[in-house]
Amino acid sequence: MSIKVLHIYPQSDSMIAQYVNLVKKDKSMEMMACDDPKQVQQCCKEFSPNILHLHGCNANELTKAALWARSQGIRIVVTPHGQLESWEPAPQKLMNSNIQTLVGHAYAMIARGPIEAEELKKQGWNSRIETVYNPIVTRSTTIEKLQEAHRRIYEQVMISNVFELMDENTRAAMRSLLKVGITHDERWAKPFDKASADWNLMLIYAEQEGVTPYLERGMVNMGISIPRRSLLSSYLPNDYKKPASVAGKPIIEMVREIRQKAEAGELSLLPLLELDQALRHDDVEDDVLMQQLKSERLDSFFSALLQILKEQSNFDEGFMPCAPTNGTEAKRIREKIEKHLEI
Repeated sequence: MSIKVLHIYPQSDSMIAQYVNLVKKDKSMEMMACDDPKQVQQCCKEFSPNILHLHGCNANELTKAALWARSQGIRIVVTPHGQLESWEPAPQKLMNSNIQTLVGHAYAMIARGPIEAEELKKQGWNSRIETVYNPIVTRSTTIEKLQEAHRRIYEQVMISNVFELMDENTRAAMRSLLKVGITHDERWAKPFDKASADWNLMLIYAEQEGVTPYLERGMVNMGISIPRRSLLSSYLPNDYKKPASVAGKPIIEMVREIRQKAEAGELSLLPLLELDQALRHDDVEDDVLMQQLKSERLDSFFSALLQILKEQSNFDEGFMPCAPTNGTEAKRIREKIEKHLEI
Protein backbone atom coordinates (compact mmCIF):
# COMPACT_ATOMS: atom_id res chain seq x y z
CA MET A 1 0.00 0.00 0.00
CA SER A 2 1.33 3.43 -0.95
CA ILE A 3 1.17 5.96 1.88
CA LYS A 4 0.11 9.56 1.35
CA VAL A 5 0.59 12.04 4.20
CA LEU A 6 -0.82 15.54 4.53
CA HIS A 7 1.05 17.70 7.07
CA ILE A 8 -0.83 20.65 8.52
CA TYR A 9 0.82 23.30 10.69
CA PRO A 10 0.36 26.95 11.79
CA GLN A 11 1.57 29.66 9.44
CA SER A 12 3.12 31.67 12.26
CA ASP A 13 5.57 29.00 13.48
CA SER A 14 8.71 29.01 11.32
CA MET A 15 10.42 26.31 13.44
CA ILE A 16 7.56 23.86 12.82
CA ALA A 17 7.55 24.78 9.13
CA GLN A 18 11.26 23.96 8.93
CA TYR A 19 10.67 20.64 10.69
CA VAL A 20 7.86 19.69 8.29
CA ASN A 21 10.08 20.50 5.31
CA LEU A 22 12.74 18.11 6.62
CA VAL A 23 10.20 15.29 6.97
CA LYS A 24 8.80 16.02 3.51
CA LYS A 25 12.18 15.52 1.88
CA ASP A 26 11.71 11.77 2.29
CA LYS A 27 10.72 10.71 -1.23
CA SER A 28 9.75 7.15 -0.29
CA MET A 29 6.14 8.27 0.11
CA GLU A 30 3.90 11.05 -1.16
CA MET A 31 3.63 14.04 1.16
CA MET A 32 1.96 17.42 1.01
CA ALA A 33 1.86 20.33 3.46
CA CYS A 34 -0.79 22.94 4.26
CA ASP A 35 -0.56 25.87 6.67
CA ASP A 36 -4.02 27.34 6.06
CA PRO A 37 -6.95 25.77 7.98
CA LYS A 38 -9.36 26.97 5.30
CA GLN A 39 -7.51 24.92 2.68
CA VAL A 40 -7.33 21.60 4.58
CA GLN A 41 -10.60 20.20 3.23
CA GLN A 42 -9.65 21.08 -0.32
CA CYS A 43 -6.19 19.55 0.11
CA CYS A 44 -7.75 16.35 1.42
CA LYS A 45 -10.15 16.14 -1.49
CA GLU A 46 -7.45 16.75 -4.09
CA PHE A 47 -4.62 14.73 -2.47
CA SER A 48 -6.66 11.92 -0.80
CA PRO A 49 -4.20 11.32 2.06
CA ASN A 50 -4.21 8.15 4.15
CA ILE A 51 -2.78 10.10 7.09
CA LEU A 52 -3.16 13.67 8.30
CA HIS A 53 -0.25 14.76 10.50
CA LEU A 54 -1.07 17.73 12.74
CA HIS A 55 1.93 19.73 13.97
CA GLY A 56 1.36 21.95 17.01
CA CYS A 57 -1.72 22.09 19.22
CA ASN A 58 -2.37 25.80 19.74
CA ALA A 59 -4.29 26.54 16.54
CA ASN A 60 -7.91 25.62 17.21
CA GLU A 61 -8.93 26.01 13.57
CA LEU A 62 -6.28 23.48 12.51
CA THR A 63 -7.54 21.11 15.21
CA LYS A 64 -11.09 21.43 13.90
CA ALA A 65 -9.83 20.74 10.39
CA ALA A 66 -8.03 17.62 11.64
CA LEU A 67 -11.22 16.42 13.37
CA TRP A 68 -13.08 16.88 10.11
CA ALA A 69 -10.41 14.78 8.35
CA ARG A 70 -10.84 12.05 10.94
CA SER A 71 -14.60 12.04 10.29
CA GLN A 72 -13.74 11.31 6.64
CA GLY A 73 -11.75 8.20 7.59
CA ILE A 74 -8.30 9.81 7.41
CA ARG A 75 -5.95 8.54 10.11
CA ILE A 76 -4.44 11.11 12.47
CA VAL A 77 -0.90 11.57 13.82
CA VAL A 78 -0.11 14.46 16.18
CA THR A 79 3.22 16.10 17.00
CA PRO A 80 2.55 18.71 19.73
CA HIS A 81 6.04 20.28 19.43
CA GLY A 82 6.01 20.85 23.20
CA GLN A 83 2.73 22.75 23.25
CA LEU A 84 0.96 20.28 25.57
CA GLU A 85 3.61 20.23 28.29
CA SER A 86 2.32 21.23 31.74
CA TRP A 87 4.51 24.32 32.07
CA GLU A 88 3.16 25.74 28.84
CA PRO A 89 0.19 28.14 29.20
CA ALA A 90 -1.75 26.48 26.39
CA PRO A 91 -2.80 23.17 28.07
CA GLN A 92 -4.99 24.93 30.63
CA LYS A 93 -6.90 26.59 27.80
CA LEU A 94 -7.08 23.35 25.84
CA MET A 95 -8.44 21.05 28.56
CA ASN A 96 -12.04 21.42 27.33
CA SER A 97 -11.29 21.99 23.67
CA ASN A 98 -11.23 19.83 20.56
CA ILE A 99 -7.56 18.97 21.03
CA GLN A 100 -8.24 16.46 23.79
CA THR A 101 -10.67 14.57 21.55
CA LEU A 102 -8.26 14.63 18.64
CA VAL A 103 -5.29 13.51 20.73
CA GLY A 104 -7.32 10.64 22.17
CA HIS A 105 -8.08 9.33 18.68
CA ALA A 106 -4.66 9.95 17.14
CA TYR A 107 -2.99 6.75 15.97
CA ALA A 108 0.29 8.09 17.37
CA MET A 109 1.64 11.04 19.35
CA ILE A 110 5.19 12.08 18.54
CA ALA A 111 7.24 13.63 21.35
CA ARG A 112 10.50 15.47 20.67
CA GLY A 113 12.29 13.83 23.61
CA PRO A 114 11.81 11.66 26.74
CA ILE A 115 10.72 14.60 28.93
CA GLU A 116 7.86 15.50 26.61
CA ALA A 117 7.00 11.81 26.18
CA GLU A 118 6.69 11.44 29.95
CA GLU A 119 4.48 14.54 30.12
CA LEU A 120 2.19 13.17 27.44
CA LYS A 121 2.06 9.82 29.21
CA LYS A 122 1.04 11.49 32.50
CA GLN A 123 -1.71 13.35 30.68
CA GLY A 124 -3.34 10.00 29.93
CA TRP A 125 -5.08 11.11 26.74
CA ASN A 126 -3.20 8.69 24.51
CA SER A 127 -0.89 5.76 25.28
CA ARG A 128 0.53 5.49 21.74
CA ILE A 129 3.53 7.77 22.24
CA GLU A 130 6.65 7.75 20.08
CA THR A 131 9.86 9.72 20.70
CA VAL A 132 11.57 11.27 17.67
CA TYR A 133 14.47 13.68 18.20
CA ASN A 134 14.51 16.92 16.24
CA PRO A 135 17.76 17.48 14.28
CA ILE A 136 17.04 21.22 14.18
CA VAL A 137 17.62 21.54 17.94
CA THR A 138 19.95 18.61 18.75
CA ARG A 139 23.05 17.01 17.24
CA SER A 140 22.14 13.62 18.69
CA THR A 141 20.17 12.73 15.56
CA THR A 142 20.17 13.32 11.80
CA ILE A 143 17.67 14.25 9.12
CA GLU A 144 17.88 10.68 7.82
CA LYS A 145 16.96 9.27 11.24
CA LEU A 146 14.11 11.75 11.52
CA GLN A 147 12.72 10.61 8.19
CA GLU A 148 13.24 6.93 9.00
CA ALA A 149 11.36 7.30 12.30
CA HIS A 150 8.42 9.03 10.63
CA ARG A 151 8.33 6.42 7.88
CA ARG A 152 8.14 3.62 10.47
CA ILE A 153 5.36 5.41 12.37
CA TYR A 154 3.32 5.97 9.21
CA GLU A 155 3.76 2.31 8.25
CA GLN A 156 2.54 1.24 11.68
CA VAL A 157 -0.47 3.53 11.35
CA MET A 158 -1.34 1.77 8.10
CA ILE A 159 -1.25 -1.72 9.64
CA SER A 160 -3.48 -0.70 12.55
CA ASN A 161 -7.26 -1.29 12.64
CA VAL A 162 -6.77 -3.41 9.53
CA PHE A 163 -10.34 -4.70 9.46
CA GLU A 164 -11.30 -1.24 8.21
CA LEU A 165 -8.75 -1.60 5.37
CA MET A 166 -9.78 -5.06 4.14
CA ASP A 167 -11.82 -5.32 0.96
CA GLU A 168 -14.73 -7.76 0.77
CA ASN A 169 -12.70 -10.45 -1.01
CA THR A 170 -10.07 -10.42 1.75
CA ARG A 171 -12.78 -10.66 4.40
CA ALA A 172 -14.44 -13.51 2.48
CA ALA A 173 -11.10 -15.31 2.21
CA MET A 174 -10.55 -14.96 5.93
CA ARG A 175 -14.01 -16.32 6.74
CA SER A 176 -13.47 -19.36 4.50
CA LEU A 177 -10.04 -20.08 5.94
CA LEU A 178 -11.27 -19.75 9.52
CA LYS A 179 -14.06 -22.22 8.79
CA VAL A 180 -11.58 -24.70 7.31
CA GLY A 181 -9.36 -24.13 10.36
CA ILE A 182 -12.29 -25.05 12.61
CA THR A 183 -13.53 -28.05 10.61
CA HIS A 184 -10.13 -29.31 9.35
CA ASP A 185 -11.81 -29.92 5.99
CA GLU A 186 -11.25 -27.75 2.91
CA ARG A 187 -14.56 -28.95 1.43
CA TRP A 188 -16.29 -26.50 3.78
CA ALA A 189 -14.59 -23.52 2.15
CA LYS A 190 -16.53 -21.04 0.07
CA PRO A 191 -14.75 -19.85 -3.10
CA PHE A 192 -12.63 -16.72 -2.99
CA ASP A 193 -10.02 -15.03 -5.17
CA LYS A 194 -6.66 -16.06 -3.72
CA ALA A 195 -4.69 -13.72 -5.98
CA SER A 196 -6.37 -10.52 -4.84
CA ALA A 197 -6.68 -11.31 -1.10
CA ASP A 198 -4.48 -9.10 1.08
CA TRP A 199 -2.66 -11.76 3.08
CA ASN A 200 -0.64 -9.25 5.06
CA LEU A 201 -3.75 -7.53 6.46
CA MET A 202 -5.34 -10.91 7.13
CA LEU A 203 -2.37 -12.17 9.15
CA ILE A 204 -2.19 -8.95 11.17
CA TYR A 205 -5.90 -9.07 11.95
CA ALA A 206 -5.73 -12.74 12.94
CA GLU A 207 -2.88 -11.96 15.35
CA GLN A 208 -4.77 -9.06 16.95
CA GLU A 209 -7.93 -11.18 17.27
CA GLY A 210 -6.11 -14.19 18.71
CA VAL A 211 -7.15 -16.53 15.87
CA THR A 212 -3.82 -17.09 14.07
CA PRO A 213 -3.85 -20.89 14.73
CA TYR A 214 -7.26 -21.20 13.04
CA LEU A 215 -6.17 -19.12 10.05
CA GLU A 216 -2.88 -20.94 9.59
CA ARG A 217 -4.57 -24.34 9.94
CA GLY A 218 -7.06 -23.29 7.27
CA MET A 219 -4.22 -22.24 4.98
CA VAL A 220 -2.41 -25.56 5.47
CA ASN A 221 -5.60 -27.56 4.77
CA MET A 222 -6.18 -25.58 1.58
CA GLY A 223 -2.56 -25.86 0.46
CA ILE A 224 -1.98 -22.10 0.61
CA SER A 225 1.58 -20.98 1.24
CA ILE A 226 2.62 -17.34 1.36
CA PRO A 227 5.97 -15.74 2.24
CA ARG A 228 6.15 -14.84 5.92
CA ARG A 229 6.84 -11.17 6.45
CA SER A 230 8.41 -9.45 9.40
CA LEU A 231 5.49 -7.38 10.64
CA LEU A 232 5.82 -4.11 12.49
CA SER A 233 3.93 -3.74 15.73
CA SER A 234 0.62 -2.05 15.06
CA TYR A 235 -1.06 0.63 17.14
CA LEU A 236 -3.92 -0.57 19.33
CA PRO A 237 -6.66 1.22 21.27
CA ASN A 238 -5.76 2.39 24.78
CA ASP A 239 -8.13 -0.19 26.30
CA TYR A 240 -7.09 -3.13 24.08
CA LYS A 241 -6.80 -6.47 25.87
CA LYS A 242 -5.29 -9.62 24.44
CA PRO A 243 -8.16 -11.97 23.48
CA ALA A 244 -8.85 -14.53 26.19
CA SER A 245 -9.94 -18.08 25.41
CA VAL A 246 -13.26 -19.54 26.58
CA ALA A 247 -12.54 -22.99 25.11
CA GLY A 248 -13.24 -26.09 27.16
CA LYS A 249 -16.09 -24.53 29.13
CA PRO A 250 -19.75 -25.58 28.94
CA ILE A 251 -21.56 -23.81 26.10
CA ILE A 252 -23.86 -21.96 28.50
CA GLU A 253 -20.80 -20.52 30.24
CA MET A 254 -19.16 -19.64 26.92
CA VAL A 255 -22.26 -17.67 25.89
CA ARG A 256 -22.36 -15.92 29.26
CA GLU A 257 -18.71 -14.85 28.96
CA ILE A 258 -19.17 -13.72 25.36
CA ARG A 259 -22.03 -11.46 26.45
CA GLN A 260 -19.88 -10.03 29.24
CA LYS A 261 -17.09 -9.34 26.77
CA ALA A 262 -19.52 -7.71 24.35
CA GLU A 263 -20.92 -5.46 27.07
CA ALA A 264 -17.39 -4.46 28.09
CA GLY A 265 -16.41 -3.69 24.47
CA GLU A 266 -13.77 -6.46 24.53
CA LEU A 267 -15.35 -9.00 22.19
CA SER A 268 -12.88 -10.51 19.72
CA LEU A 269 -13.16 -13.28 17.15
CA LEU A 270 -11.46 -15.89 19.34
CA PRO A 271 -14.39 -16.80 21.65
CA LEU A 272 -16.76 -16.78 18.66
CA LEU A 273 -14.67 -19.35 16.79
CA GLU A 274 -14.39 -21.43 19.94
CA LEU A 275 -18.18 -21.36 20.31
CA ASP A 276 -18.54 -22.34 16.63
CA GLN A 277 -16.27 -25.33 17.25
CA ALA A 278 -18.14 -26.36 20.41
CA LEU A 279 -21.56 -26.25 18.71
CA ARG A 280 -20.39 -28.65 15.99
CA HIS A 281 -19.94 -31.49 18.49
CA ASP A 282 -22.46 -34.35 18.28
CA ASP A 283 -23.03 -34.31 22.05
CA VAL A 284 -24.79 -30.92 22.04
CA GLU A 285 -28.43 -31.50 23.07
CA ASP A 286 -30.28 -28.61 21.45
CA ASP A 287 -33.41 -28.72 23.63
CA VAL A 288 -31.44 -28.89 26.87
CA LEU A 289 -29.13 -26.08 25.79
CA MET A 290 -32.03 -23.81 24.78
CA GLN A 291 -33.78 -24.48 28.09
CA GLN A 292 -30.61 -23.50 29.97
CA LEU A 293 -30.19 -20.35 27.89
CA LYS A 294 -33.81 -19.35 28.44
CA SER A 295 -33.55 -19.86 32.20
CA GLU A 296 -30.60 -17.42 32.26
CA ARG A 297 -32.28 -15.02 29.82
CA LEU A 298 -29.53 -15.61 27.27
CA ASP A 299 -31.73 -17.09 24.55
CA SER A 300 -32.30 -13.86 22.56
CA PHE A 301 -28.61 -12.96 22.83
CA PHE A 302 -27.69 -16.49 21.69
CA SER A 303 -29.94 -16.37 18.62
CA ALA A 304 -28.33 -13.04 17.65
CA LEU A 305 -24.92 -14.57 18.30
CA LEU A 306 -25.71 -17.36 15.82
CA GLN A 307 -26.27 -14.71 13.15
CA ILE A 308 -22.82 -13.27 13.90
CA LEU A 309 -21.24 -16.75 13.70
CA LYS A 310 -22.94 -17.18 10.32
CA GLU A 311 -21.30 -13.94 9.16
CA GLN A 312 -17.87 -14.30 10.76
CA SER A 313 -17.06 -18.00 10.34
CA ASN A 314 -19.70 -19.18 7.85
CA PHE A 315 -21.35 -21.24 10.61
CA ASP A 316 -23.89 -23.65 9.17
CA GLU A 317 -27.57 -23.52 10.11
CA GLY A 318 -27.61 -27.32 10.37
CA PHE A 319 -25.58 -27.01 13.58
CA MET A 320 -27.72 -24.20 15.06
CA PRO A 321 -29.85 -25.15 18.09
CA CYS A 322 -32.30 -22.38 17.11
CA ALA A 323 -32.90 -19.98 14.22
CA PRO A 324 -30.53 -16.97 14.03
CA THR A 325 -32.02 -13.52 14.42
CA ASN A 326 -30.67 -10.48 12.61
CA GLY A 327 -32.13 -7.65 14.67
CA THR A 328 -30.94 -4.94 17.04
CA GLU A 329 -29.02 -7.36 19.25
CA ALA A 330 -27.09 -8.78 16.30
CA LYS A 331 -26.32 -5.26 15.10
CA ARG A 332 -24.85 -4.38 18.50
CA ILE A 333 -22.66 -7.50 18.58
CA ARG A 334 -21.54 -6.89 14.99
CA GLU A 335 -20.48 -3.32 15.82
CA LYS A 336 -18.55 -4.53 18.89
CA ILE A 337 -16.63 -7.00 16.72
CA GLU A 338 -15.93 -4.56 13.90
CA LYS A 339 -15.03 -1.55 16.03
CA HIS A 340 -13.16 -2.85 19.07
CA LEU A 341 -9.81 -2.29 17.30
CA GLU A 342 -10.84 1.17 16.15
CA ILE A 343 -8.67 4.07 17.37
